[in-house]
Amino acid sequence: MHILLSDDHVLFRAGLIRILKEKFLNASFEEVSTCPELFKKIQEKEWDLLILDISMRGQNSLNLLPDIKKIRPKLPIIVLSMYEERPFVIRALREGALAYLTKERASDELFRAIDAVWSGRRYLPENIATQIADHLALKKPERPHETLSPREYEIFLLLSQAQSVSQIAEKLGLSPKTVSTHRIRILEKMGLRSNHELMHYAVTHSLSQPPL
Repeated sequence: MHILLSDDHVLFRAGLIRILKEKFLNASFEEVSTCPELFKKIQEKEWDLLILDISMRGQNSLNLLPDIKKIRPKLPIIVLSMYEERPFVIRALREGALAYLTKERASDELFRAIDAVWSGRRYLPENIATQIADHLALKKPERPHETLSPREYEIFLLLSQAQSVSQIAEKLGLSPKTVSTHRIRILEKMGLRSNHELMHYAVTHSLSQPPL
């Protein structure tokens, strides 16, 4: 059994391997800490499981999921992230992940998630599943930030951290012109006039996050 861990925190990877080895005695593990390393490993050989962090050294690994699924369409993927916001969860599932866990609950949920994805089923912890179910059931009017696409929401979070267009372009591998276009659309969709108003909105709605 070959398990690939993709996360840029060495201590977290070590702790995760220690937990997994207690149950999967014959498993072999390999580790990567960047998106380029991840894609190289995916190309090199078959894997039985990929455990994937979203934010790795300033890059969003969800951008790689479509290409990963093209190369390894049957690869079970569990996203293990610090982010529990609905746009990240939905994007991960849409792009091919079968499970989405938050790191703070990993030790409690990880084995259940692995059992599910190896059976071809999706898995979400109760708190995230309830959040999504409540949103769908109650059909609440969308708040302005909920009208954003996953890419727009990603850029919105980076803008809310006072990052410049050029910084965001470099992080996401986009041109500054593309980021500027997204910024304009974000402000229009949200009815905002400036980055200052955007940052105030993020703080008011408790949306500020550590940099991706």
